[in-house]
Amino acid sequence: MICENCKGKGVVEIEQKCIICNGTGKTRSFDPKLTEELSSDQIQLFLKGICGVCGGKGIQKKLEVCPICKGSGEVRKCKICGKPLKGNFDLCQECSKKPHAYLLKNSCGLEDLKLNKVYVGNVEGITDIGVFVNLNKRLRGLIHRKNLGNNRYSEGENITVKVIGIRMSGEIDLAPYPMSDYLTIEVSKQAPRIKISEMEGFAGKLVEVRGLITHVRVTGGPTIFTVVDGSGVGKAVAFEGGERAFPEIDIDDIVTISGIVKKRPKAEIEILDMERLLGEEASKIRKIIENEIDRRSEPEFKGFLVSTQVLENLKSEMMKVAKELKKAIFQSRPIIIRHHWDADGICGGVALELALSDLVEKVSSDPESKYILVRRKVSRAPFYELEDVVKDLDDSLEDMIRHGDKIPLVVLVDNGSGYEDVPAIRQFITFGADVITIDHHFPDDEVDKYLIYHVNPYKAGGDSNHTSGILCVEIARMINPDVDLRNLPAISIVGDRAEGEVERYLEISDYPLEELKNIALAIEYEAFYLRFRSGSQIIKEMLGFGRKDRQAKLVSMLSSYAKNSIEEQLKTIQEGYKIQKLPNGIYLIALDIENYTRRFTFPPPGKLTGEFHDRMKKKYERLVTIGYGPDFAVIRSEGVSLDIPRLVRELQEEIENAGVEGGGHLVVGSIKFIPAKRREVLAKLAAKIGMI
Repeated sequence: MICENCKGKGVVEIEQKCIICNGTGKTRSFDPKLTEELSSDQIQLFLKGICGVCGGKGIQKKLEVCPICKGSGEVRKCKICGKPLKGNFDLCQECSKKPHAYLLKNSCGLEDLKLNKVYVGNVEGITDIGVFVNLNKRLRGLIHRKNLGNNRYSEGENITVKVIGIRMSGEIDLAPYPMSDYLTIEVSKQAPRIKISEMEGFAGKLVEVRGLITHVRVTGGPTIFTVVDGSGVGKAVAFEGGERAFPEIDIDDIVTISGIVKKRPKAEIEILDMERLLGEEASKIRKIIENEIDRRSEPEFKGFLVSTQVLENLKSEMMKVAKELKKAIFQSRPIIIRHHWDADGICGGVALELALSDLVEKVSSDPESKYILVRRKVSRAPFYELEDVVKDLDDSLEDMIRHGDKIPLVVLVDNGSGYEDVPAIRQFITFGADVITIDHHFPDDEVDKYLIYHVNPYKAGGDSNHTSGILCVEIARMINPDVDLRNLPAISIVGDRAEGEVERYLEISDYPLEELKNIALAIEYEAFYLRFRSGSQIIKEMLGFGRKDRQAKLVSMLSSYAKNSIEEQLKTIQEGYKIQKLPNGIYLIALDIENYTRRFTFPPPGKLTGEFHDRMKKKYERLVTIGYGPDFAVIRSEGVSLDIPRLVRELQEEIENAGVEGGGHLVVGSIKFIPAKRREVLAKLAAKIGMI
C-alpha cells in the first residue's frame, strides 16, 4: 500500500528553527563560509539585516527519509484488519494470534512458501505413500503416510496443512493442521505490469496485464480470452480440460491477468490468475484504453493513388470509415464485408479484407484472429437481400452465444445504396449492428437513415465511373498504407466499363489493358461457379497476391473458358432477339434469355445481356437492350439518359400486384416481377423508354 505519511515519495518535508538567525528572521552578520552556498539575492538580504537562509521567516524546511516506510514509499498493512505494520510482517500482533491460513494465488511459486506456515490446499490424490495436496495450480505437496496420523481425507476436499520442509529438488513436505474456524489470507505475487505490445520481450516470465476482455472462446482444450489494452490485442489462455475457465469473467469486463508469457508461435499469456476490476479503478483503466484505441485508430492518409475532385470531396467521409474499421479491429469486433460478386465488388471486398487482415496480424497475438474478425462474403444480387442478411444474422447471433463475439460491423460494397437494401439493413441493425455502405450505384435518400456512413460518388458530384473498387482501395490504404493494392482499381474499372478521369488508374497498374480485361473476366467466371462462397485464396491468386506464374496460367485458362462460353451463348441468342426503333429514335432490343440460353451456366443473364449490348452498340448510337426471363429484366443502355431507379418506382405505382422491385445504376440495372405480369411490365417499360 502507498505510504500515507509521505504519499509514496519516500521522503517527508519537515520544518525547524533556522540555525542561522535562531528563529528571529533577522541577523547582522553571517558565516563567511556560507558565501559560496548562497545566491546573490540571499547575500543582499543579509546586507539588509534579514536572514538570507530562511528568507526572514525564521523557519527552515528540509527533506528527510520517511520514518514510516523507511524511504520505500510503501507501507505494509495487516492483511486482516488493515492496520499499518512496521517491518516485514503480514499480520499485526493482535491478528497473528487468531487462527488463520494462507491461500496461495496461482501466481505464487515455490519462492513464496514459508516454513511452518499454514496453507489452504485441495486434496488431489490419495496413494500408498501419502496424500498429494495442491496448494495452487503450480505447487503440489505431499503429506507422507507417516505424518497422516488419524486424519482421513477424500479427493477434492479442501484442507489446511503446514509446510514442514522444502527440499532442494523442489518437493514440498506437508503435515496435517486441522482447523475448523479460521481466517483465510490470500497471497498473490507481485509481477511486472506490462503492455500487450511488450509481451514478446517477456517470454517465459511472470507478468501482469490489465485490459478489457473483448472475446471468449471455449475449445476442447483451453479457454481463450482476447484482451485489449490500447497498445494491442492479446491472447490469454486458461487450461480447464475443455470447460469454461473463469466463468465469472465476461465480455467487456476490465481485468487483471497474471500469468506466464509463452510463445506459440506468437506471444500469449498462460493465465495463472485473473480478477475482474470494479469501481473507480476499472473506470479509469477503461477510459485510458478507449482513448488509446481512439488515437491508434486514426487513419493514415498519404495521398490518393489518383487524385480526382470526387475523391477529394469524399475524403472526409472515407477517413471516418477507415477509422471506424480500424477501431473495430482494436476492439475485437467482427467485420462482415458483404460485396457484389462481379469484378468490381470483388476488388473492393478483397482490398478491405487484405488491409484489415494485415492490421490484425500486426496488433494481435492470435494468428486465428484475422479469420474471426474479418469475414468477406459474396452477394449474388446487386443489393443486400434478405437471404444474405438471414445468414449473416444467424451466424452472428450464434457466435455471440457460443463464443461471446460482439455484434458485427457490416460493410456493404458495390451494393447497399438503394431502397431495396433497406429491409435487410433494418433487420440487422435491430440487433445492434452498424452498417456502412461503399457503393457507386445511384443512392436513395431513404437508406441513409439506417447507415452510419455512406461513401458514394453521387454524393460528391460524381457518378458510377468512380467504382466501388476504387473507393475501397483508397479507404484500405488509409487503414493500412503498407498493403500494395494499385492493381485492383484498374481491374474494377475494366470490369465495370468505367470511363473518364478514373482511367488514370490503368496507367499505374502493372498489367496492360488486355491483361486487365482477362483478369476481370476470369474472376467473374470463377466467382460464378463459386456461387455463395468467397473463394478467398483462389481469388487472391487471380488478383496477383500469390505466385505470378500461376496467376498467368490461371487467368489465361479461365478467361479462355469464359470467352468460349460467352461466344456459345451469343450464337444461341441470335435467334432470340427483336429490335425496333422507338418514336424518339431510340433503338430497343429485346433478348429472350429464358428460351435461347442454357440455364445455370456462365455467363449469367446480366453478363450475357451486357456482352450482346456491347456488340450491338457499335451499330446504334442510341440503344437500350433488355434481356428478359420469366420474372426478371436486365437493362443496358448507350446514349440514353435513363434513370432506372425512377423507372422502377413508377412501375411499382402504375402496375398493381406485379411485385416489381430492382434498381442499379442510372443507365444499367435490373428489375424483378412476378411471371404473370411479365408482358405488362415489359410493355410498360418499353413505353416509358419510348417517351424519354
